[in-house]
Amino acid sequence: MAAHLRVFIAVVSVLTLLCVSYLILGSDFKIHQTRTISRAPLVKDAVLNAVKLQTQPPSRGNTDTSPVKEGQQLSQSLSARGPCADGLCLEYLSTSERSDFDKCTGRAVFLSQRKFKSTALNNGTCHFVNGTGRRRVALASFPGSGNTWVRGLLEMTSGICTGSIYCDFSLRSNGFAGEGVRGSSVIAFKTHNSPGGGQISRVKHYEAAVYIIRSPWDTLVAEWNRKNTANSSVRNETKHSLSVGVEYFGSNQEWESYLHTWADRWQNSVIKWANFGKQRPLLVVYFEDLKANVTGEVERMLDFLQVSYSREQVEERLEQNFNFFKRSHHREFEHYTTEQRAYITQVVAKTKQELENSDSTGIIQIERYT
Repeated sequence: MAAHLRVFIAVVSVLTLLCVSYLILGSDFKIHQTRTISRAPLVKDAVLNAVKLQTQPPSRGNTDTSPVKEGQQLSQSLSARGPCADGLCLEYLSTSERSDFDKCTGRAVFLSQRKFKSTALNNGTCHFVNGTGRRRVALASFPGSGNTWVRGLLEMTSGICTGSIYCDFSLRSNGFAGEGVRGSSVIAFKTHNSPGGGQISRVKHYEAAVYIIRSPWDTLVAEWNRKNTANSSVRNETKHSLSVGVEYFGSNQEWESYLHTWADRWQNSVIKWANFGKQRPLLVVYFEDLKANVTGEVERMLDFLQVSYSREQVEERLEQNFNFFKRSHHREFEHYTTEQRAYITQVVAKTKQELENSDSTGIIQIERYT
């Protein structure tokens, strides 16, 4: 009898313990669930406020969602702020593009709040377009070749957002609303990757490309400046527009190591994109030509991107002189030692030889830099 009583007491104790645990854990779960749910609207509201969305449907401009046929130019360009009531025309984004937009905007809001104590973002003056039937175009370059400057010129003259396979906080915060969006709802999207290499899932689906190439001498210096000013704490100054001093160049061992690695990468970028041009539409834009004739080169890009425009409008907008993300010049000192210059000269010669061997010399005029 005593044994049965002990078993009964033990069972009751276990059941009591289980009931208490359930009540405690259940309460904690409900509290955690409530807190999680309560945070969600705050994040959503911050993103919505950052992009200043309006809930009403589009009430002006072109709201036609029929496919844009290949070769058909975009008549939505060069509008004051876009053909949609919300300005950005977010309804034109595909599901995946909208997800990319929300993620990058949310990240920019979070970092802006943490770094500058503000969730306000500059959305620039661009808008998205109906991407149905349009080709996906990469705006490609080796780092330091002026990609961000070109993005600004295209947005200024076309009114259409450029995109990017990256989500750069400084760019999203300072007017590039399409940062993080890669698809056909943007005029073109930025990449520094070579065809078939790096982040392949993000870049393998483009059907055409604009490739910006710049003298390796200037490209390597520009990218080194960006790398060494990446932690700028001034909101309107970014790693895309600042420079460093003479102590970072010449016999500096880090600069020396960087040169040997990145000069070879520049060579690989040129060769890979020249090969791409043998298979798919490729427009090569030389940075030096863009500086010398910005109107003509921008019009050449708009033609390739199948965007309608008038020369008067392009010239008028270019008078605004988009230079915020362009370094006006490098500091006046010698960046390279004699040995370093000899090495870069050798890299250029090897690049020229490889282009000749692959029958790609007519695609990229590398002799400009020999």
